[in-house]
Amino acid sequence: MLFEKFLNLIDRTPIGAIIDRKLDIIEKTDPDRIYVENIRTYYNLPYIAAQTLCEMAVKEHIFKKRIGLICPNDGCKRIIKTYDVEEKQDETVTCLQCELRESEQYCFDTNELEKEIFYQLQD
Repeated sequence: MLFEKFLNLIDRTPIGAIIDRKLDIIEKTDPDRIYVENIRTYYNLPYIAAQTLCEMAVKEHIFKKRIGLICPNDGCKRIIKTYDVEEKQDETVTCLQCELRESEQYCFDTNELEKEIFYQLQD
C-alpha cells in the first residue's frame, strides 16, 4: 500500500510525465524496425550519439542492421524488400502492391532505389 502511494505520487510529478512519454515511445516502436530516431527520442540524444548506440548494439549482437529498399512510385513509397547489411541484394525487385494496382512500373533495379537503414532486435 505504501509502495502504491509512492507510485501515485511519482505519477503526479514531472517524473511521471517523463515515464509516460518513454512508455509511449516504447509502445510505438516496432522491434523489427528500430530507427535511429527512435533511440534518439527515447534517450534525448543528438542523432550521431543515437546512431553510435545503434552501431554498438550491432557489435554486441543486440541489433541486426538492415537495409530496406523503397518503391519509387508516387502513392506507394513502401519498403518492398529488406536485407541484412552483409547479405547480397537481388539485382531487381518487384513491388507487389504496384503490380496489383497495375502501375506502369513495378520492377526496379536495386541500385536505383532509395535505401533506408534500420535495426532489428536479434532473435
